[in-house]
Amino acid sequence: MNIFTRLKDYLLLREAVRKADNAYEKTGNRYYVTGSIDGKLVVMDRKNFRKLKQKGYISRDARISDLIIQSFYFTPYALGNGRMSEDMRKKTIKSYYKWRDDFRKAEKMKRKARKEAKKNGKKGKA
Repeated sequence: MNIFTRLKDYLLLREAVRKADNAYEKTGNRYYVTGSIDGKLVVMDRKNFRKLKQKGYISRDARISDLIIQSFYFTPYALGNGRMSEDMRKKTIKSYYKWRDDFRKAEKMKRKARKEAKKNGKKGKA
């Protein structure tokens, strides 16, 4: 991985964590930082999670425990317990970098496929 992409990924995660912490300080609710389909980070709480399930953006079978497993960061509960351990934090950061790499590779494959389709489409017309 290029050091500049790694730095950019780190800054994106840091900004999402900062947003989650600021929202936690304002409301006292637990917030989760997770990835979306388009490669962006999403900060959500339980209320938003339920709304996304209702609208069908997230599977109805998904539970908060699934969200905790797939999130890259989460704030503590309102009473302050349930804080993310340092070991878990390191593991989730590694999984975040892997997720970003996988997303980047998938995007690269899509670009190549579009380029090939465009190239083959022009040959067929001539």
